[in-house]
Amino acid sequence: MALRLYSALMHLLRGAAWLVLWWLGRRVPAYRERWPERRGRAPVPASARGGVLIHAASMGEVQAALPLLNALRAARPDLPVVFTCTSPTASARIVEACGATVHHAYLPFDTPGAVRRFLDAADPRLLVVMETELWPHLLTLAQARGTAVVLANGRLSDGSARRYRRFGPLTRPLLSALDLLLVQDEAARARFEALGAAPARVHVTGNLKVDTALTPTHTALVAQFGTWTGGRPLWVAASTHEGEEAVVVDAARRLQADAPDLLLVLVPRHPQRFDAVAALLDASGLCWQRRSAAQPMAPQTAVLLADTMGELTAWMALSRAVFMGGTLVPVGGHNPLEAMQFGVPLLAGPARFNFADAFDALARADAVKSVHDADSLADAVLTWHLDPDAARAVGERGRALHARSGGATGRTVAPLLALLDRRPRRQASADGCVWVDPGLLPTPAQAPFDPTTGTPAGHGSGRGTVWWQRTGDHVLLLRHYRRGGLVGRLIHDRFLREPRGRSRAMAEFALLQRLLGWDLPVPRPAAARWQPAGPLHYRADILVQRLDGAQDLSVTLQQRPLRAEEWQAVGAAIGALHAHGVDHADLNCHNLMHAPDEAAPAAGRVWIIDFDRGAVRAPGPWQAANLERLRRSLRKEAGRLARWHWAEDDWPALLAGYQSAAAAFTSPAGR
Repeated sequence: MALRLYSALMHLLRGAAWLVLWWLGRRVPAYRERWPERRGRAPVPASARGGVLIHAASMGEVQAALPLLNALRAARPDLPVVFTCTSPTASARIVEACGATVHHAYLPFDTPGAVRRFLDAADPRLLVVMETELWPHLLTLAQARGTAVVLANGRLSDGSARRYRRFGPLTRPLLSALDLLLVQDEAARARFEALGAAPARVHVTGNLKVDTALTPTHTALVAQFGTWTGGRPLWVAASTHEGEEAVVVDAARRLQADAPDLLLVLVPRHPQRFDAVAALLDASGLCWQRRSAAQPMAPQTAVLLADTMGELTAWMALSRAVFMGGTLVPVGGHNPLEAMQFGVPLLAGPARFNFADAFDALARADAVKSVHDADSLADAVLTWHLDPDAARAVGERGRALHARSGGATGRTVAPLLALLDRRPRRQASADGCVWVDPGLLPTPAQAPFDPTTGTPAGHGSGRGTVWWQRTGDHVLLLRHYRRGGLVGRLIHDRFLREPRGRSRAMAEFALLQRLLGWDLPVPRPAAARWQPAGPLHYRADILVQRLDGAQDLSVTLQQRPLRAEEWQAVGAAIGALHAHGVDHADLNCHNLMHAPDEAAPAAGRVWIIDFDRGAVRAPGPWQAANLERLRRSLRKEAGRLARWHWAEDDWPALLAGYQSAAAAFTSPAGR
């Protein structure tokens, strides 16, 4: 219901979005271009299909994504890449950095139709969204079509977490759609888990922006700007917002008396505000110039308005101090990492919640100075101007902190590659009625759904008879879905029609593939089928790969008792499932498989099967309910069978294994 309401709202806002783009296009004409891409109607070349889709909204996210992209391409040179963003400045940076080596487009508006068209065109195996780009339709529709979905370089401020919490019915499906959340720091991890992300899927990998390489033009720009400014000492106000420029300009005016040679480089965050800041400078009485005019720097110039894009790092490299914008107004600040790499001392206001952990680390290292108005800002800049050794010491502490924070790219790429390798692909028939894993079955037409060609593997209630089916080198288990209970006696094996992707067999097939991506102990699905059964109903079948040497726990317990180590292995398998947020609503002793294992002779190997009613959910009471359902099934069989090797004394061993697995996935070492 929450997604339906969100969808209706996005349709209503779409008209306003076109008006906003048109208005922004007055100053930045690129906003009025490439509109078919924003509707999901632009083609994707065949060479770019079937690989990785990376989405980074703006310039900052693009900068963070570039080292990740380069590492992915180095590891998998043949992997196609589609790289999307939402702003012209970010688009220009992608084109500059990647050229024709990736397919680039704007991400469409987050309406169901536009997103479906785009995903159909790109057909990605893996979707990577950067930092906070949690668009509901993009994530849920990608997951529904079999695409692995990952949040990379994730961050979540306390304020953003509160806003997500207010929309819990929409937030929980978003987090459930994410296969992995690779976040910048422990604070983000804790906030995502508090919102309902399963602990095993959240990993602290660090900040990719620490690993961002400087642009090829950086060194030349630094030399050019140093010559152009005549070697004058300068300070930078970086990524400023409305309400901050007046404070910064006032501070520059106050510095004129004691440090007339100091030059302020003022860099507004948004290019559409350049003219408004220019009007403010006109009214200030200070001598100022535009960077875009490229005129020789006059000795009396007090302020340079940096109204060109992509040059902030060059100005930071030359500066004596950097004020981080967005901190004197309730924006929450911007990333201080760019300045830290140059050993430049930092100034910031009190509003730092967007990057609270980075600023807290800087504060603990005495590598940032707090300011709150024009007087304190001017005093801090003047102090460092008059005592360059003290300024250098503060900056070097920041540089050292930056150096210790590296390596996020490697820690991010490794789980992405593992997910790609473990999660099987999915291929659909032309009519969408059959899905197959092409690693087990070459085409949907070759899926052996006819039980007369197989060997009965036993009979069961609820979901019916199963058969062994041999195809090529594989032995598969065919299960035909049947209804249980009184309704099942009336309509046998028919289910009320629903979208094929959410139908019984398809949903279980998709879930099993997803669980394999997490390396969980489940069988590999080979095929799923949806068959119409009249105007209102359908029938369903699924084929899964045989688990060699395994038998269900109920059979084993009729033959012999399990050792404590074996019960611990059973508990550990369930604990791993729950740590990833997987609800097996029908967990019982018949849905647990056990086999000897040379690698663990005392414990054996355990699998969990039959996920007809399984789902990925936020942690909650269902976890205890799963365990209690299993315990009831063990007690039921004990009361029904004359020979049954289970006692209540076995349960603590299972719980010990369960708790051990849960602890392993929630501890830093287990991540």
